[in-house]
Amino acid sequence: MTVLESPPKTADKKSSGAKSTRRIGAQNSAGRDAILKAAIGVLQDEGAAGLTASNVAKKADVKAHMVHYYFRSIEDLVLALIRQHGSLGLKNTARAIASDEPLRALWEVETSFKWMSVAMELSSIAVRRDDMRAEMMRYIEDMRHLQAEGIKRHFQLRGIECAVPPLALTIMVAGIARQIVREKEFNVSLGHEEMSAVVETFLENLRPASH
Repeated sequence: MTVLESPPKTADKKSSGAKSTRRIGAQNSAGRDAILKAAIGVLQDEGAAGLTASNVAKKADVKAHMVHYYFRSIEDLVLALIRQHGSLGLKNTARAIASDEPLRALWEVETSFKWMSVAMELSSIAVRRDDMRAEMMRYIEDMRHLQAEGIKRHFQLRGIECAVPPLALTIMVAGIARQIVREKEFNVSLGHEEMSAVVETFLENLRPASH
C-alpha cells in the first residue's frame, strides 16, 4: 500500500447508504502516539515513498491493521503527522524567540537535521493534496508570523536597527537552513562551512553595541 492509498474497502453488509460504524482508536492513546512516532521514523529512514501501513506497523512492532485502527487511511495519518510536526515547530519557535539571541536560536532550530528532514518529506506529500497543503500552509504562516514578531520585539527592546525586515530574515534563515539539510541527505557539504560562517558573522553584527 503506497503513501496515498487507503485500506481496501469491504462490502457493506447493510444498505449501501449506511454509514460506517468502524471503530477508531482514541486520539490521546499510547498506541496512537506509538504509531505516529513510528511513522516519523519511517519518514526519516525511507522518505515519503516508504510511508505505508506495513512499514509503519513494522517500525511500531504491531500488526498492520492497528495502523488503520487509529487512522482510517494513510492520508489521515499524514494529516496527523503534519499537525503534530507543525505544533512541535511552533513550540520550538516560541522557545527560540524567547531566548537572549532569537535569530541564533531560530538558526539552530531550522538546521536541526531530524526536524527539517521530516518537514521536507511531509511537504513533498502535502503539496499535491488540497487538505494537506492547507494544513501545511497554515503552520508555515503561523510560524513565520511568530518568528517575525519575536525578532521585531527583540530588536526594539535592545535598540537594534536592522535594514532587513523581520519577515525577510525569517525566510532567509529558513531557506539557507533548508538547503543545507537537503544537501546533507546527498552527503554534500561543499560550501556549508563557509555559509555557516557568513550566518555567524551576520548574527554577531546584530548584537546590540556595548554601552
